[in-house]
Amino acid sequence: MSLTKSMWLKRILAVKVILTFLLWAVPPLFFPISWLQRLGVPAPEDPLFLRLFGAVVMALGVAYWFAYKDPFQNAAILKAGIVDNGLVTLIILYFIFFSGLRNIVFLISAPLTFFFFIAFIVLMPKSKAA
Repeated sequence: MSLTKSMWLKRILAVKVILTFLLWAVPPLFFPISWLQRLGVPAPEDPLFLRLFGAVVMALGVAYWFAYKDPFQNAAILKAGIVDNGLVTLIILYFIFFSGLRNIVFLISAPLTFFFFIAFIVLMPKSKAA
């Protein structure tokens, strides 16, 4: 992997870590439900699954941090990130187009997750055996 490609991967991972925590993990994990509803985020009466979602995303953020520290050693995290971002993009687009779910969080998240999906594919480090 070229130095330039590696540098871009680390920069993108740094942004991914920050956004994962600030946009997708902390709000569903810690924000009051009324705040999320004001943002247009669908929030159930019982916030259990929303809080669990935030916890899982927080764990993914920690994994992305390890990938940032050493992308070569943690290429499996990037592969999981391809699946994560690809599926999230598809799910968000489905709900935007077929359920009329249009709020700022989802309208920002769709292009961001698509960007990370493509970036991780393009910048994936080659395995050491190859």
